[in-house]
Order: sequence, then C-alpha cells, then structure tokens
Amino acid sequence: MTTEESSSIENLWQEIEELVLGLAQLARTDLSSQKFYSELLDRAVRGMSAQGGVLWVTDAAGQLVVQQQRGAHPETNVGASLNEQEIEQHRLLLREALHERRPHTIEPHGRWSEQHRGVNPLGENLILCPVAIEAHPTPQVGLLEIIHHPPRSFSAQEGYVRFISALCEISEDFCQHSQLQKLRELEALWEQFERFSEHVHLHLNTEQTAFIIANEGRILIDCDRLSVLQKTGKTFQLIAASGVEGIERRSETVQRLESLVTAIQSLNRPYWIMEAEEKYPPQIAEPLHAYLDLAGSRALMIFPLSHIIQETTGDTDSDVAESHLTVGAIVIEQFHETPSSHTILERGLAVSRHGGTALFNSLQFESFPFFPLLKHWSYSPLRKKQLTGRKLLTAALILAALSAFLILTPAEFKIEGTGSLQPVDQQNVFATADGVVDQILVRQGEHVSAETTLITLRDSDLELESSRVRGEIQTSLKRLAVIQAARLGLNPTDANALQQANRLTAEEEELNERLKSLNEQATLLKNQQDALTLKSPITGEVLTWDLQEKLLARPVQRGQRLLTVADLKGPWVLKMEVPDSEIGHVLAAQRENKQPLSVSFLLLTDPDQTYQGTIEKIAAIAEPDADGKPVVQITVKLDHETIKGLRPGASVLPQIDCGTRSLGYVWLRRLLEAVQRELFFF
Repeated sequence: MTTEESSSIENLWQEIEELVLGLAQLARTDLSSQKFYSELLDRAVRGMSAQGGVLWVTDAAGQLVVQQQRGAHPETNVGASLNEQEIEQHRLLLREALHERRPHTIEPHGRWSEQHRGVNPLGENLILCPVAIEAHPTPQVGLLEIIHHPPRSFSAQEGYVRFISALCEISEDFCQHSQLQKLRELEALWEQFERFSEHVHLHLNTEQTAFIIANEGRILIDCDRLSVLQKTGKTFQLIAASGVEGIERRSETVQRLESLVTAIQSLNRPYWIMEAEEKYPPQIAEPLHAYLDLAGSRALMIFPLSHIIQETTGDTDSDVAESHLTVGAIVIEQFHETPSSHTILERGLAVSRHGGTALFNSLQFESFPFFPLLKHWSYSPLRKKQLTGRKLLTAALILAALSAFLILTPAEFKIEGTGSLQPVDQQNVFATADGVVDQILVRQGEHVSAETTLITLRDSDLELESSRVRGEIQTSLKRLAVIQAARLGLNPTDANALQQANRLTAEEEELNERLKSLNEQATLLKNQQDALTLKSPITGEVLTWDLQEKLLARPVQRGQRLLTVADLKGPWVLKMEVPDSEIGHVLAAQRENKQPLSVSFLLLTDPDQTYQGTIEKIAAIAEPDADGKPVVQITVKLDHETIKGLRPGASVLPQIDCGTRSLGYVWLRRLLEAVQRELFFF
C-alpha cells in the first residue's frame, strides 16, 4: 500500500468518524424526529458514497411505507423499474430483515439465507439495518436500506455494515433522549395541572373561581389569552379574562365576544377550533369576523364549561352515558403561530372539565337562600364575640318587638309595573304588497282625514304585467275587428265562403273568450295597483318620525309596518305591563273589591305630579316582553285632559293599589316568596 492510499484511507475513516460523532451529538439535542432521521439518512448515503437510501416504517395496517428517501429508490430509480413480482420479493426481503432485527448485507440477486424467500432483485448490494423510530405513544422499529456498488473486498463490506450499524444504534439514543424529554414535559405538566386543580376548587365564589380559571388555565394551556363566560339564560356573559382585573361591560370587544360564543354554543358541539381563513356558516362567520377584526386574534378555541349531572350505565361497565349541564364557556386565543394545536386541545379539554365543575359548584353555593346575609355574617366582627345569656335575651326581645311591629302595622300594598300612554284610537299602516316606496305625501305631526292617501308604492313586476295584459287586449280587439270585417265580405252562396265563415266564427268565439280572461286579469291587476296606494284608516295625526329618511325609495315587504296614525284629541289609556309572578296579587285584590282597582302613576317627564286611573281590562294570557320575561298586559282608563305634556308612548311608572297588608309582608314579600319557591316548592 502506497503512502497516498494510506493517507486517503485515513482521511476516509476520519470523515466517517466525524459523521458518526456529529449524529451522536444531534441525538442529544431537541431536534425533531423528522429532521433527525433525515440527517441520519443523509450521513449514511454520504459516508458510503451510496446510490441511495430509504428509511422504511410500518403503517397502522402493517404495510411498509417510505418515511425518508435520499438518492435512488430501490424499486423505481435503480436501473429499470421492478415488475410486480420483483417488488413483492423485495418487500418480502424487507419484512424478513425486520423480523431478524440485525444488520446484514444482501448481494445482488441474493437472499438473506437459504431458508428465507425474499430476494434482492437489484444488481447492486443492499445493506439492511433495523433502526429505532421515535413515535408516539410507543416506539417502533423501522428499517434502513442502503443501495451501493458491490465492494472490492470483504473487509470493506464489513466496514460499511459497522458504519451503518453505528448510525442506527445512535437512533436508540435519540429515542431515549426524546422519551426522557417527553417525560420531563409530562412531569411539569402534571405539576401545573395539580396546581390548577387545587386552586380552581379552592373557593366557592363565582368571581374568584372564574378569575382562577382564566389566569391559572392560561398558564396550563400556554395560550396568549383565556376568557371565561357564564351562561345566563340563552346568552353568555364575560366574567373574567386572563391578565385583566375587571371587565368593561360597555366595550365593543366584550359585546362581540359574547355574541360570538352565544351563536356558537347554540349548535351544541363539544368544542370549536376557529381561524379567520376558514369558511363557516353565515350565522357563525359574521360574529366571528366581527370579533377578530377588533381582537386581532390569529386563532381561537371555544370549549363549553359543563358539569356531569347524571351517569347512565349500559350493558357493560365501560358503556357509560353522561348528561351534562352547560354553565359557561372558555375562549382560548392565540395572537401568534402555535407550535401544536393538538397539545392546546388536550389541555383545553382538561381545563374545561375541571373549570366547569368548579364554576357549577360556585353557582350552586351562591344560589342558596340568605346567601348574601350569611356571606356578610361570616366576615362580621360580631361573629367572633362571645354572647352571654343576657345579651341573647336582649336580642330576642328586640327581635320579637320588631317582628310584632312588622306584623301589626298596616301598610299600603302596591304592585309596580311599567307602561306608556297611548291614544285609544290608534292604527298602524302596513304595506299591502312587496314593492318600493315611490311617494310619501305626509309628514310627522300632520293632521290627516280618513281615506287620505299617505304613501304610494311601486311594483315594477306588476307594472310590466299590466302593460303586457293591455297589449294583449289591444291585439285581440284588432284581430276581432279584422275577423268581423272578413265575415261581412263573404258570399253566403259560395260553399268555400261558407266554410271560411264557419272558421272565422270559431276564431271569433275563441277571441271573445280570450278577451274575457284578459279583462279579468286586467281587473285583478288594477285592484293590486290600487292596493299600492296606502290610505289613512282613521282621522288623526301621523306619529312616525322622519318618514322621508326611513322609507322613501326603499324596498318594503308585505305586512311591514310603515307608519302610525292616531287620534290625539280622543280618549287615552295607559298600557301597563305587570310581571306574571305579580299578577296573582292584582287578580286577588280585584276579586275582593267590587270597584275597579285604582292605579297611580308618574310621568318620567314630570315626576313631581301623580296622576290617577282605574283598571279597565286585564289580559287573559301572559306574553313575553322584549327581554323574554312573561308579562301580563293591563289597560288603565284615565282622564287625559288633566295630564300635562301628553304625548304618545310617554313612559310612566304605574302602581296598582291592592289594598293593605302588614308592613312586614310589604317589605319582605319578595324574600318570603323566594323562600317558598326554593325551600317549599310552592
């Protein structure tokens, strides 16, 4: 061996050693598995000057698939592509190599051994070596396949095998390092989760619980912001946000977030992962983009806060159905790119489960009767003092005297409500058909008589149809005149003329029937056009403000209210609304009194003057108001001539006189009713 050959071999082994040591150093870093195995394959191909290399792994179905590839592919890129039989022999060889679990060299068109069936279909050497694959949740074994020219000597071949084996052994170190790193992360996560679980169940105060969910949950999830919303009826209200001490209820961002969560939670899905670039249904897309435009979030996740209220076991112990009660929701926001949405999803679900139970317990605790009183008593300094028997007796006497005073002292019992003043003779004018407002002939405050034209509508389709019918009528009339003239000019003795006359007679009858149908259509269209002219149903004044701005040249739909006309000089009434829970007292007082119940009220525009009226009519049913709460409508008769500043819709504060009750009942009836409802269920 010459000096140059010796130096070349020494440089080659030095380069191979650097490749192995470099990969060993990478195995102890936080490199991703994809980059590590890509680097392993690159170094294996480069160190052997091979034609190519492939890293094979098995999928869920047990089939071999390519995870990484460098250079030539053994089945497609080395010489001619393999046929199906050769590919099957090659795959069988790979499976046998995986089963043997040791590195080996396969000569061209050779086998692993005489007992094996797999064949190397290539004219090149193959080195097959098992390699540990870092995979979640459990590691698996892959196969590294290197394609290279047959070596000149057996020792060179052994050197190649040792080199590839050394690289593959380093993959085990990488898997162990990755597993150790995951265990450390899992340990840190469990510490954070334990801390969150302890803190979130520490208090039975709704505000404190929501504050802990928002701030401790943000740390556990590792997100940019976490918001907590409480469900109130069918809507959601923001009660806490991470990094914020108080919530500004008038903030537009807060209102848009509440609208978004309300719209999404109505669809009853376990969670939502939402991004601005994705497409969603219109009822979700509109509030989503409205919120993202203000908040600047790149992505957000919404989880319901639920509590398990019932578990039903099926045929087997593992078959368990759960019933959940939704008490709120959490919103996870990211303002930057997220490394792994799967991790955030798992942690978000954990926070929503524990947070939902903690929030439910807080709400249940605060719903107990006398909770505000007990809460203040727990912090009162009197609770810490020792009370003697004399002090207790004195307190009992004071309490008895106070109770007697409240029971024996009579007081006026009045039921309050809300209402407004309205003229008795008042009519709304509705659109009689779909169209566009063409003319508005009146203004707000203008006096109009009955049948006075107020608004004219225009329907382009109706005008077009009327024009068509008129044109067909004219055409039919002209054709009828031509037929009649032709009949008069025929010779009655000619047989052909007689036949022609019969044909013209039949055509004339057909035209007469058509004209009859067209005239009926014209009459119907005329009635529809007349209906586009809206007239005042009564004599009075126009109450609707700014008609020109609201209606002129704008499309309207049939049944849409356009304006209101009222007779302000006629009688007036007070339209009053009483909560359905209070109407029982009014009905009981009405049964006890033979005369109509008296109603006193204050005008908000003139609170110094009290006016009187009497109940004229009480509605038989309760209807929901603007807030969805059931109320009963009451009509109150009054003397409008004594009221100053009378105007339609003026807000008033009415009180219905329901007789006398004890002072204690008048003051504490709401508390007594709450106790009856919560404790005695009546």
